[in-house]
Amino acid sequence: MEKWSVINHYREIINKEFGTIKKFGRIKVALIYPNRYEIAIQNLGYQYVYKKFNEIENVTCERFVLDYLEDNLSLENQKFLREFDILALSINFEEDILSFIQFLKNEKIPVFKDERDDSFPPIIAGGALAFINPSLLIDIVDVVLLGDIDPILENIKEEFNTYSDKNSFLERLLKYEFVISKDKYPGKVLLRNKNTIINSVIKTELGEFANEFLIELSSGCKYSCRFCTATFAYRPFRVFDYEKTFEVIKNQRFSDEIGLISAAFGDLPCVADLLKQFEKFGLKVSVSSLRADTLTNDIISMLKKLGVRSITIAEETCSRKLKKLINKEIDEDVILNVAKEIADVGIENLKLYYMIGLPGENINDVEMIADRVENISKIFFGIQRDKYNRLGKIKVSVNIFIPKPNTPLQYFGLDKKKVLNEKIKLLKKRFGRISNVKYDIMNYNNALLQGFLSRAEDYVKDFYIKLLDNGFDVKRALREADAVKRGEMIYDENYTFLWEKLVKPNYDADIIKREFLKCKEILKRYH
Repeated sequence: MEKWSVINHYREIINKEFGTIKKFGRIKVALIYPNRYEIAIQNLGYQYVYKKFNEIENVTCERFVLDYLEDNLSLENQKFLREFDILALSINFEEDILSFIQFLKNEKIPVFKDERDDSFPPIIAGGALAFINPSLLIDIVDVVLLGDIDPILENIKEEFNTYSDKNSFLERLLKYEFVISKDKYPGKVLLRNKNTIINSVIKTELGEFANEFLIELSSGCKYSCRFCTATFAYRPFRVFDYEKTFEVIKNQRFSDEIGLISAAFGDLPCVADLLKQFEKFGLKVSVSSLRADTLTNDIISMLKKLGVRSITIAEETCSRKLKKLINKEIDEDVILNVAKEIADVGIENLKLYYMIGLPGENINDVEMIADRVENISKIFFGIQRDKYNRLGKIKVSVNIFIPKPNTPLQYFGLDKKKVLNEKIKLLKKRFGRISNVKYDIMNYNNALLQGFLSRAEDYVKDFYIKLLDNGFDVKRALREADAVKRGEMIYDENYTFLWEKLVKPNYDADIIKREFLKCKEILKRYH
């Protein structure tokens, strides 16, 4: 890639931003998000840590995104990676570690920490993946920071401010309980309190949330869905201070379009008051995925008034057996009634999320998903046509179940390839018959990669080595790493995963085992 092409690309991005920080500091930190700019800028944590690093007196922080894996440069001043003193990785998704490995290799930085001497800068990592499964990181980065960046940096900002050399810096960091390495663990996750509000720092014309001011209303989730890391890894569930939240929106917003981030938006105690305040100030909102059983007609009507044009409902499965298994028991009547009310108030776009490949699932359970989408489409399109003289749009996203760390379903395995492909074939055939419904179904190869990485332990280093040796042929490396066997493997409740050794949970660890045993009883009862 020509250097000027990279420079011009990033200058065009910066010219479309508001809130970019350009600062001179003695210590230069490269903040790396291992994905494209449009993905990175959507992440509130990445934006917030950028702001917090630049608040440290002697530090200047510039962002790196991976629009280019070779000849890459920083966003702010288009500098080379080698010009920075500290490399800080912000990572949330398992697959992104592969892009980071490619990036390091192309920058001629040894991928594994044991192969880097003092001539290379320290590499630190934080983000959701860091405390959900740091097994993926500990062979690569020098240290892993566990938890939310605000309380972490409050503790360690002087270590950055007084940085002089790699070894003493890492030695000082490792004294903190929330910092781990390959040789020093377990660590304790440090979470922020209810008074710390996280919001957008940068306005951009790019990405899914272009020109929106994003703000987080809560962290974690009060519902105990057994497949979801938000329920357990992010405990305790925290609703952030309502008055402070709205104060931030009033005084710091750079847009009248507000993106509300919460795993349980409709169930927040302050939601009605917050929406009324938005209406009073003439603001528009967008919301993340919603639980159907928390959506009242009043909330749906208010969302329509506030400019919401699309609502997402994640039912996950339609089988009563599997609803019990995942502990998300929302009745069919509730789902159909909410779809009716969404259409009735005039919201024209409906997104539906489902999951296949759950433990104990059979082909009839998958047929039920297709039946549900048919019924919803009849109701939704019928009202849109009769009341608004249009069809509206429905988009169905179907993911394959991936066993995730820090969930009761972590002990189950990935469904078999042949079985999954039969289920995918059925859904494609059924969905294809429903007019005006678009759909997106995860394929098996993506599921295998995610399933292998999600529960990765120390053996993942061999997979990384195979990737580096074969020119990043992922399929081949997965095959050589016996990924199918590892992905499909079922463990009993007495097995201790590596991440459980690396991180002390913020919850009673036995709850995961107890909930898993309940799952086994449910499957036995319905067998």
